[in-house]
Amino acid sequence: ARGCESRLHLAKMRPSSARYVDMEVGDGLVEQPRSSPPPPPPGPNPTPATTSQHPTVGTEPTWTVDEAIDEIGFGPFQLVMLCVTGLAWMGDAMEMMLLSFLGPAARCEWGISPRQEGMLTSVVFVGMLFGAPTWGQIADWKGRKLAFFCTTLWIFIAGLASSFAGSFDELCAWRAIVGFGLGGVPVAFSVFMEFLPSGNRGVWLTIIETFWTLGSVAAAGLAWAVLPHHSWRLLLQLSTAPLALLLLLIPFVSESPYHSAAVGDYDAAKATLTRMAKANAPRNPTALPKGTLVGRPVFQSSVTRDEGAGRFERFVAMASKPFRRIATLLEKGQRKQTLMLWFIFFAVAFSYYGVVLLTTEVHVDSNAARGDGRKGGTRGGDDAVACTGHGSPDLDFGAYRDIFVSSTAELPGLVLAALSVDLIGRRNSLSSSMALNVVPLLALLGYATFPIWLETLALFLSRAASMWAFTVLYIYAPETVNTSVRATAMGMGNAVARLGGMLCPLFAVEMVESGRMTGAIAFFAALACVTSTVAFFLPIETAGKRLDQVDETAEERRGDVELTYGATEPTSKK
Repeated sequence: ARGCESRLHLAKMRPSSARYVDMEVGDGLVEQPRSSPPPPPPGPNPTPATTSQHPTVGTEPTWTVDEAIDEIGFGPFQLVMLCVTGLAWMGDAMEMMLLSFLGPAARCEWGISPRQEGMLTSVVFVGMLFGAPTWGQIADWKGRKLAFFCTTLWIFIAGLASSFAGSFDELCAWRAIVGFGLGGVPVAFSVFMEFLPSGNRGVWLTIIETFWTLGSVAAAGLAWAVLPHHSWRLLLQLSTAPLALLLLLIPFVSESPYHSAAVGDYDAAKATLTRMAKANAPRNPTALPKGTLVGRPVFQSSVTRDEGAGRFERFVAMASKPFRRIATLLEKGQRKQTLMLWFIFFAVAFSYYGVVLLTTEVHVDSNAARGDGRKGGTRGGDDAVACTGHGSPDLDFGAYRDIFVSSTAELPGLVLAALSVDLIGRRNSLSSSMALNVVPLLALLGYATFPIWLETLALFLSRAASMWAFTVLYIYAPETVNTSVRATAMGMGNAVARLGGMLCPLFAVEMVESGRMTGAIAFFAALACVTSTVAFFLPIETAGKRLDQVDETAEERRGDVELTYGATEPTSKK
């Protein structure tokens, strides 16, 4: 009844106050009318599991994608999607973790300086900076599946090509191209999220992050197996294996029903939901709500259509259309949340990738990491790196073991995320993880007097806390926005994160190799402390709430034009 009253209120206020976005049907940003829903597909309607909570249009009951997914529940369909999208996450992690080995290998191959080594990492993040919003726009415009396939193919080809680079400049160019493709990998996260019921969404979005950890551990293990005996080029080639398998599986992936409904393709959305129901409940394959599938209303209050505009004005409007999704993220009521999230994206990425690079730098340039007494930058006083005859960094067994152990630190981080994300909420989890990160970072300030095992332990704990924060952030951020801009929002968040990744080598590589490790660590600790405070004051909590539902109390508080973009309590709980 409360949902019906809200929709009646919306219907009354739309003609006088709501202004519709200047976009055609199919963009996913136009308001989906309640008064004249699209006709149902031919054939009999499925047998309902329950229809009591669904509102009606005229005499016909209506239902939404999130209501259908909650009724279907979690099952084999989502498990298959978890494995497929998880391969993308695993491939992304392997490509990123290779950077910590690729820089020292380039120093051995071409004799580059530490500054150039840091640049090799930064160009990847530059590519991701431009790729993240681009792939996000494509995913919201043309669909998740197309963007998912294109970004996977892009990374696979560029990753293989970079293994044949003939010069350092050519390697940087190819890795920047790889970075552009890596900017689109979060689309896979959105794909999986949009097939999950709201009840246990947080737990399953934590589980998909285990594929990132598997990729990190696999990259460290591959480096341990390959680099002592073979060139870094073979390591790059083997790291594309998950992407090759993924390219064979993506054609069988379904388009997100949220996206299909958002662009008005209700038949496609209903077909996907029917396949999901058949896979999850073979004995009751038609367990969809009775009536007509409808989309959620999505308003935009700052752009109106000018019917009298000239050709140039229409061209400008068309050219600026991709940026309007970004503009919605900065609308009044959403601006504070967006800016706070962008800062957290930057800080968490800066901390995470900084610890990853710092771990390798400490061991590559560590006197304690070698058995023959050769010195290195962190402990030995210069920036020399010992090399093998085939152009790879020459680390002993202990160094590879410590790097491998540090990569497994992400597992306890994932456990902490899974335990906390629904129990204490997204915001408190984010704040707690970054507060915990401060402790091992402060302990690292005494690295000069530490034995190598204690240094490894501090780096282990810092990486676990950073992974905890990254996992919760990837769960929380897309839950705060509507389907029509979800991939764009994640793309922009990832673009800001790549700025953090692009700048962190200045601290984790250059400052460390120039003997200023204390200053670098102090900056990491201060940033983690500030980020914890910002996360604590985030305005929206999404734990246990559905995607794409209008927050009715927020609507009444903020006026009749502006509606919130995020998730709200399931109707059944109300």
